[in-house]
Amino acid sequence: MDVKEFVDKQIEEIKKVVGSGKAVIATSGGVDSTTCAVLTHKAIGDNLQCIFIDTGFMRLNEPEFVKKFYEELGLPFKIIDVKDHFIESQKGLVDAEKKRKMFRQNFYDTFSKAVKSHNCKFLVQGTIAPDWIETKGGIKTQHNVLDQIGINAVEKFGFKAIEPLAYLYKDQVREVAKYLGVKLEMAERPPFPGPGLLVRVIGEVTREKLHEEKVASKIVDENLEGSQYFAAIIDNKEEKIENSIKKITSQFFGIDPKQVTVRILKNKVTGVKGDLRAYKRLAAITIKKDSKLFLPDIEKLEDLQVDIISKNPDFTRVVYNVTEKSRKGKYLILMRSITTRDFMTADVTHIAWNKLTSTANKIMKDCKNVSEVFYDITPKPPATVEYE
Repeated sequence: MDVKEFVDKQIEEIKKVVGSGKAVIATSGGVDSTTCAVLTHKAIGDNLQCIFIDTGFMRLNEPEFVKKFYEELGLPFKIIDVKDHFIESQKGLVDAEKKRKMFRQNFYDTFSKAVKSHNCKFLVQGTIAPDWIETKGGIKTQHNVLDQIGINAVEKFGFKAIEPLAYLYKDQVREVAKYLGVKLEMAERPPFPGPGLLVRVIGEVTREKLHEEKVASKIVDENLEGSQYFAAIIDNKEEKIENSIKKITSQFFGIDPKQVTVRILKNKVTGVKGDLRAYKRLAAITIKKDSKLFLPDIEKLEDLQVDIISKNPDFTRVVYNVTEKSRKGKYLILMRSITTRDFMTADVTHIAWNKLTSTANKIMKDCKNVSEVFYDITPKPPATVEYE
């Protein structure tokens, strides 16, 4: 891709579409929407209004961080606080797709009002290629996909969607960001999902569960590394079903089955089987030898994961316990770190065990309702990057 040619072409296209009118851009603070905002501002100047909606599913202090960054960029910026509505609307929803679709409805209802209040007809958004590819493919509903799946934004929400980055992948967006002068801090920022921590609170959202997730997220952000790394939270509830995973694990490592604990969690998670969405089970494995955590090479655990999932097609993900001292608690934390170029496929990041266990210890110290912390050992595919 010739970055200069791409930028020049998009600036001219935005000018042509918007003309002398105004536009609102949905900004999240991520590299996609930030790149989109800088690009659009070059095209139409202060006829662009950047809007960040505080859904309640953002990381700790995220609205303040994004506001400061956008003001440094010289972009007109506004926060709309709708967190109570967004959180309450998720009550009773457990299925990942239902949660995502409810978020999308609220998201566009909010921006429909914002567009009208700013007397304009255009909503700019940082949709990129994986967003609409995964949505059209039925793997998971991305909140910022409309036209590509036959939703007429003009008829339904009263605005025309402008998507300058719609055919780029993440690595290409970062190239454009750097060309436009976006600080490396933002250009290389790990991706954050549009629905925010909603898709990292697995199963039904409660305010307590969301708070624990925010605390764990901050700790993981400060301690891990990779192309993307984060914490997710899941209810500490098991399904009592027959499975062969304990036997597979003990045979794989040549250890006594009594040293292996396998828990099949009640909440399901999103994965990929072939090119299709798979909303299936998660296996949480703990191995203790002589009362101490058994921590083999992550490469060996990846091989174990392949063995488990190939023999158990009802599973899309395997996580491994890194908690030195467990306790009773309502929730489990799942740490995830992946390495990837385009986010269409991803490998598990090989992080040193001492870093994983020390991070887990910090989470256990600050999240009083968490009983254990696990590390996800599943690449994409068969897992997706996010859990929902």
